[in-house]
Amino acid sequence: MQAIYTRTMRVKDDMLGKAMEIGKGLAKVRRKYYPKHQIYFSFQIGGDPRTIRETIVGTMFEDDNFEQDAKMSADKKYQSLQKQLKKVAVEGTIEDEIRVIFSE
Repeated sequence: MQAIYTRTMRVKDDMLGKAMEIGKGLAKVRRKYYPKHQIYFSFQIGGDPRTIRETIVGTMFEDDNFEQDAKMSADKKYQSLQKQLKKVAVEGTIEDEIRVIFSE
């Protein structure tokens, strides 16, 4: 099924630039394992500019997606970037959302 996944998190006041670099790296790794998905990392302008969002649009919850996710999770680059992200994110601020696309 087609879905939109978003993960939003706050980053520490002086870490937006570092968070953006980590996001670029994570997007590159995700594209390796999900080449048919649309993958975006963005930050909010106005309000609280220290909020970043990861958005993935594509098929989810199908058999090959679980295999792709396991392979990506085992990727050393992915693991390293996740550890770096943990250092710049404000703990307890991650919000995940999955929306199923029904209009196609």
